[in-house]
Amino acid sequence: MRLDVRRAIAVAVLATACGDASSDDPTAPLPHVPRTPDAFAPIGRTPNADAATNPGADAGEPGDAGPDWAPPLALKFVDIPHDAPLLRATDLAFLPQGSPEFLWLDKDGEVHHMRLQGDRARRLGGFHVQDTWFDSDAGLLSVAFDPDFAHNRFVYLGAAISMQTSIIRRYHFDPGDYAATAASGVEIFRVTGEGARRSWHNIGSIGFGDDGLLWALFGDKTLGDPALDPASLLGSLVRIRPLPGPEGGYEVPDDNPYALMGGHPAVYAKGMRSPWKGLFYQGRWFFGDVGLDSAEEVNLIDAPGQNFGWPIAEGPCEQTCDELRDPWVYYDRSSSHPFVAEDTEAVPARLRSVWVGWIYRPDWPGAENDPYLGRWRDVLTFGDWATGFVRGRRVAPPGEPDTGRTWPVGHLYHSTAWAQGPDGYVYTTALGTWPADSMELTPSPLRRAVLAE
Repeated sequence: MRLDVRRAIAVAVLATACGDASSDDPTAPLPHVPRTPDAFAPIGRTPNADAATNPGADAGEPGDAGPDWAPPLALKFVDIPHDAPLLRATDLAFLPQGSPEFLWLDKDGEVHHMRLQGDRARRLGGFHVQDTWFDSDAGLLSVAFDPDFAHNRFVYLGAAISMQTSIIRRYHFDPGDYAATAASGVEIFRVTGEGARRSWHNIGSIGFGDDGLLWALFGDKTLGDPALDPASLLGSLVRIRPLPGPEGGYEVPDDNPYALMGGHPAVYAKGMRSPWKGLFYQGRWFFGDVGLDSAEEVNLIDAPGQNFGWPIAEGPCEQTCDELRDPWVYYDRSSSHPFVAEDTEAVPARLRSVWVGWIYRPDWPGAENDPYLGRWRDVLTFGDWATGFVRGRRVAPPGEPDTGRTWPVGHLYHSTAWAQGPDGYVYTTALGTWPADSMELTPSPLRRAVLAE
């Protein structure tokens, strides 16, 4: 069945399920979503957990809990009906300054402009990134809004445009003229893996730090050794300042580790294989790095020039480890691993693909009535795309002790992106139709994360 026919079927199915949205007013304020009262106080610390002997750690009260203890974060995920005909969602981001509108990306190059309206989401329009190369894990993958979006209307997209090349482009977002938006793209950054023979390990997440600099994660394009070479952009986190002019391009900040010599000036950290999803939080980056044979990693970058060891090390380094950084969290591929065993809905699978989800932002619009009652603050969610487990781990402030304790949070298959909305809730999406050649259409879901009982 041709893709355009499959899309038409998906549109018809979604339209039937969601009903007629023509009477909705896109300028109406976002409805208030009631929150369920809960007697628990904001979460405190549980210092008794030992990560080495208790990597799972159940959610019950520990025997030596102090007066500030409360249950860890536990989530369930509620489907939000929508009318977007996308089959393989890869990213979503809400427009800044508390807008209920968001951009939702499809791997095949479609950008959907959506509006959250209570317990549903409506498509307002969109545009297509014409030269998107979508195959395997390549495609239109990442979106980020400029810190000065309210004035310049700049949005950045990360995509593969060939088997070897990934790019970051800047667009001028005009919801009154989507064709003009599509035509406004200018290239900011390009990474090419010469000789790559697979459409794998491309651009992962992109975003902006507190300093207004653009960061991006790039895989090794299956080439291995360039991930260790500071002169190569492959297998790197890059950090740049986009130039605002019509020609695009970028500048390099002076405090990048190789800004003056020793490597590519845009490189900030190295040693990554396939950094699929990541985020920036309080001066640090967290990202998932998909493994080859033995381990999936969640890594923490908290200083310039750090190297995570691929392809020398997968998981903790065991030899030739000078100046290499071990994972913040890792897990193997056994079906009996605690991360799998403690999720009653997980189905052991040969495939593994780690992702990093979200840390709740209590200072963002809508979070003043935190629906998670403080339990998601300074807690990172992460999980596995194939087996579906979702776990949490506390993010200790710099210089404070970190127990390394993780716990089960919930269950999601094929998760690809998380975003915090203006109603204070966090939303997540996933790939729909899978495997990619399946003839049974399953549109990508939009889900609201809510506290589990």
